[in-house]
Amino acid sequence: MFTGIITDVGEIAQLEQTGDLRARILTSYDTDTVDIGASIACNGVCLTVITKGRENGRDWFDVEISAESVSKTNISAGRKAWALGTRVNLERALKLGDELGGHIVSGHVDGVAIITDIKSVGDSTVVTFAV
Repeated sequence: MFTGIITDVGEIAQLEQTGDLRARILTSYDTDTVDIGASIACNGVCLTVITKGRENGRDWFDVEISAESVSKTNISAGRKAWALGTRVNLERALKLGDELGGHIVSGHVDGVAIITDIKSVGDSTVVTFAV
């Protein structure tokens, strides 16, 4: 589970199609504190750390992303699609006792919607969806 509060901005350092899409993400997280198998929300998508390390003074972690996740998320969304150098919002999973400063979100796709309207209301943006 996640709060939706971004705690780091990573960068896509490698992308490799190996059946699933494998991505290496540079991070300012100390990967000594990140377990293999940990969940990290990457641009809101819950992904599992499969390997991690440090090179040239930069920490990184790798994730494998299924074709279904690629097709249903922002990972392949037009001009926002992940590419080398793309910056991605990162959030580590909640731990028992962490402050819930945002919302409880899972990072898993439950459905796909179509945006039917976007309008400004005051200083906010209102987005209308059709499921």
